[in-house]
Amino acid sequence: MRRSQILYSSAFLALCLIAMASCRKQNGIDNDSVIKKPYGLYLTDNNGALFNTNDGILYKTVFPTDGFSQRALTTSGLNIIWVKENVHLSEDNGKNFNPTYKKAYDVPLVAPVPPVPYRPWQPMILDVADQNRVYLASTEGKGIVISEDNGKTWMVDTSWDVGVAGKNITSFAELKDGTLFAHNLSKDSLYKRDNKTDRWTRIAPTTALPGAGQFYISHFNNTLVATDLTGGKGAYYSNDNGVTWTAYTGLPARILYATAAPFEQTLLVGTDSNGIYRLQGTTFVPANNGLEDYTTVYSIIGKDDIYKNDATKRYIYIATNKGLYRSEDAGQNWILLQPGHFVGVY
Repeated sequence: MRRSQILYSSAFLALCLIAMASCRKQNGIDNDSVIKKPYGLYLTDNNGALFNTNDGILYKTVFPTDGFSQRALTTSGLNIIWVKENVHLSEDNGKNFNPTYKKAYDVPLVAPVPPVPYRPWQPMILDVADQNRVYLASTEGKGIVISEDNGKTWMVDTSWDVGVAGKNITSFAELKDGTLFAHNLSKDSLYKRDNKTDRWTRIAPTTALPGAGQFYISHFNNTLVATDLTGGKGAYYSNDNGVTWTAYTGLPARILYATAAPFEQTLLVGTDSNGIYRLQGTTFVPANNGLEDYTTVYSIIGKDDIYKNDATKRYIYIATNKGLYRSEDAGQNWILLQPGHFVGVY
């Protein structure tokens, strides 16, 4: 081979290597085609408007202000199910909402919770994907209605053990292993269902929750969590499906609006005027770096971007009276993305 050909081949190879290097991953993320699967986030304000974003930066108005603040929102299949005064369904990405159910339970809040113009209560509805069902707290039957067509129609859940009272179910939670729970505000009204065909059975606690609180349930991996909305009793956890309960420590004596474990990585509690708390061991500590003073946190959700090389970037969003905040380090630090008074994020 001639020297000129060798030089030409070497130069061509070098150019190829440079071109390949320009498309290589940076920080573990393929920066060529970037995001393969973006997230969709829904955000509601205290005047009843609904917004959507795929990146936390650009927003579109899905539904304008109507004066009715939300209680809860979930997605099921391709549908949006929005609980305001009634339950409303959109089958066209929020262009139109139509009422589908009018007997959703309205959680009665007692002292020391003050009257508020909205009552965020996300635990009242739960989309259980592995059962292809949506569960909703209701005034009908023993307190639960279900939808098996993504919120289009609802029917009373009649699958209860003989003699089980039920009544006034107010919150739902599903453990990582698929065990489903329903609960009302009472200290010992907890019910369990292991699968779709199972009946609701009452859990008889040997160590019960305090009687004076108003508890809603959530989870952290396979740990069941009960949080007192009024704040006077804090939060409790159970590793035996609600038979025994142990108190977490560290939470302030404030209204505790939201409890969530995004990506099962950390457990967070949103408070009235005291920001957000993060679990370390069995103690909650303030995690308010980046939040304004006296921030009220109403809602918590985790979202992620999946990139072309299957790398994942995870975010936690919180809806607050100061705006929409985001954390990129599992809730340790926060940045303000959108000022405003927001009460729900999903």
